[in-house]
Amino acid sequence: MRRFLLVFICIAFFTSANAQDFSASRLIDMLSGDHYKIEKQVTGKKYRFTGSESFGDTVVRTYQYRPVIKNSKKKTADSIARRMQISSLKETFTLTYQTTSPAEYTGIIDKLKKDSFYCEYEKDSTVKSHLYQHEDYTADATVINEDGTNWYGITFFKKEFPLTRDVHFAEDLLDFTSHEYLVYYFGEKHVKKDVYYFSKNDIVKCSVLFNNTKRQVIFVWRDGLNRRNLDNILIGGAHKLKSQEGYDKFTAENDWLTKSGIHPGMPLFELRTLNEGNFTFCGGNSPNPGLIFSDSEGKVDFKNTDIILGCMNCTDDKFLASPKLNADKAMLDGRILFVLTMVLYPIANGIFN
Repeated sequence: MRRFLLVFICIAFFTSANAQDFSASRLIDMLSGDHYKIEKQVTGKKYRFTGSESFGDTVVRTYQYRPVIKNSKKKTADSIARRMQISSLKETFTLTYQTTSPAEYTGIIDKLKKDSFYCEYEKDSTVKSHLYQHEDYTADATVINEDGTNWYGITFFKKEFPLTRDVHFAEDLLDFTSHEYLVYYFGEKHVKKDVYYFSKNDIVKCSVLFNNTKRQVIFVWRDGLNRRNLDNILIGGAHKLKSQEGYDKFTAENDWLTKSGIHPGMPLFELRTLNEGNFTFCGGNSPNPGLIFSDSEGKVDFKNTDIILGCMNCTDDKFLASPKLNADKAMLDGRILFVLTMVLYPIANGIFN
């Protein structure tokens, strides 16, 4: 009987000592709730609201557990400091859990890895933070020092995706801001890691959706290390991909179209009709031949998407010497022009990574 009581007391002590921490599974589950449910769970663990800060459109609310050192006649209190931060931006939010315990921090990461979260550069000690990704979740682990104390923190985020039936237009693809998100949504067999050659010395990591098909899209990443944070997406045209070295086939058309109705392969006449007005584009004597000027007027908004024209009969000296041309004059001259490539940018379309 005495032995049973000792075991019970030990269990009660460790339960009390760890009553304020959060497991990896609990933190992930909390992302499926709303702010009110999360606040209730946090305050239920005896965390107290300590204030909020605004950073642009983002509001950060902080909840902190402050351990109380009790006298020696009572049980020892948990001496680990912890805090929770809820960062809200419009309808999305992140959850940051910070602790002064390196063991607790490592334990959360180990559990994430057991649940198939991965980080390709985890063993690189020169990197200050490590991003763990799995399906529609990310966990950004980092260590910061405040007044001589190391805080071990992990920021959790769950991505909300549109329904499959809502992905119709090229602009809808801008919502997929990482390679892992593409794999989760479209399936691993439809998404390939690749390298894009802008030039000999300008090489970036990218992901290719529906490679070598009429649905091909190239996603170029600003954060190549984690293959996330969109720089732009490329639709249509011939591109210098590492996987396509020696590949001599060229898909002239592409099934993706913009909300305004533009698609690769569209003849110049159709684009001119759609715009209901003349527009100008770069000639052969320009750094970007075929690029439609963003200030062109008409029904189509050329400011948010780069439209690049291709040409089947523009190798003559007259075209090569022209810095600037317009659609009406090109058609009168018998130029066979068409939409070659569309380049979409997330910020220009109101989407942030």
